[in-house]
Amino acid sequence: MHAIRRSAKVCGCAAVISTILVCCPARAAIIVSDGFGDGDRDNNGLDSGASVTDSTDIGIPWLLTDGISAITFKAVDDSAGIGSANAMQLFNTGANNRPSVGHFAAQTLADGDQLILRFDLRLLSTTTAALVSTTADRAIRFGLYHDTNNDDGTVDHGSTGSLSVDDVGYNCRVDAAADVSNTTYMDVTRDDTATGTSIIQATTTGLSISSSNIADRLDDTTSRHFELSLTRSGTGLLVSLQEGAHAAITGTDAAPVGFVFDEVAIGVRSNAAMDTRWDNIQVEYVAAVPEPTTAAVVALGGMGLSLRRRRRTK
Repeated sequence: MHAIRRSAKVCGCAAVISTILVCCPARAAIIVSDGFGDGDRDNNGLDSGASVTDSTDIGIPWLLTDGISAITFKAVDDSAGIGSANAMQLFNTGANNRPSVGHFAAQTLADGDQLILRFDLRLLSTTTAALVSTTADRAIRFGLYHDTNNDDGTVDHGSTGSLSVDDVGYNCRVDAAADVSNTTYMDVTRDDTATGTSIIQATTTGLSISSSNIADRLDDTTSRHFELSLTRSGTGLLVSLQEGAHAAITGTDAAPVGFVFDEVAIGVRSNAAMDTRWDNIQVEYVAAVPEPTTAAVVALGGMGLSLRRRRRTK
């Protein structure tokens, strides 16, 4: 009789362990989702010329940071372009050097955790000046950042402000127009300086993460999809950037400035005159889970202790 009971318990343990081995999905959460359906880039009211296509699509406020302001920055109808009704227009003039950011709740990467930024982007036009190779070289900028002093606020900065110089993170750069000044068409750098004009314009540290695939540059008006992922691995960060179906560029940053991120930065190179559209912006947090074998060992150990306690009680 006791043998039958023990056998049943063993079978029960095996069934639970099998369930653990099969059902061990990563835990993912969408932190940001903004398709600009509310027709409002800063959540302060309907933008001029925009319309509400989805009142529940509120997203997050997108704000101008420090620098000279000479930019058109608002939600517009781009259903004929990216094809999902509204998008955000960032029309930079040759006199502008102000990046923009969208803040979200701070996310701290534990070992194995991953943060993913994804969005659709298209380049509508460039001026003659922007087609000069020195201007178009890696002129499109975006990335995941951390507002170190938590002082960026909730409204557009003044042109004489200097609040964003403390922001650090990863700066992705993509060629605009038919740049052939070099064979790097897309790369990722670490923006870790506390000095300089502002984020994505400041001095950056190279990580040897770059693309020599000419198809990665934005040289037409079609919509492109980008995904940037940061995965913590011990004291380092695994960095990956992919444009469309092209091969991703990857590398490891062995000396990251930290593992906290709370903003998306977008913009173009300082004084680069061009008109862009940004849409379907998402930030996803994927938490690490124990490996199935580890989970099974932990479960088996717990069951063993439980059985031992029962025997002592009897």
